[in-house]
Amino acid sequence: MKSRILFLIGLFLAITATFFLYNRSNRVTAEVEIYASPIQAGCYIAASNDCRLHVDPFTINLAINSRLVFFQLVAIETGSGTQRVIYDFRPDQSNPVPLTGNTYSPSLVAQDFAATCGKKYEMSLQGQDSLDPGAFNLGLTHEITCPSSVP
Repeated sequence: MKSRILFLIGLFLAITATFFLYNRSNRVTAEVEIYASPIQAGCYIAASNDCRLHVDPFTINLAINSRLVFFQLVAIETGSGTQRVIYDFRPDQSNPVPLTGNTYSPSLVAQDFAATCGKKYEMSLQGQDSLDPGAFNLGLTHEITCPSSVP
């Protein structure tokens, strides 16, 4: 009886060790292949009760021999943590970017995005190139406070 229990314990430990080593050896660590210049943004009052988040131009650096899959600008409301994609760019097969080289400086259709006056935001630039397994946060601004009233 004792030898049977010891055998089962030994078998259990062997299976557990094999499973652990197998999973550990097959783990893939992803290295980020996409980077961006610092992202800068601010908030201003465009009209009464109309605040806008302004994003300065930025450059996305891709790995050599890769293509841009997408990039997004995300407004994160401080306090609530609410995230809202305010700009989503995805090239198509007939218009891959960059056309040459490994940097891309987008000419945004808009650089000013609606915001709620009196709220605080952080802006996140997220993106992926064809060599990355998923999206990465490429940059995050400091906390931006939108004015609450016209000065």
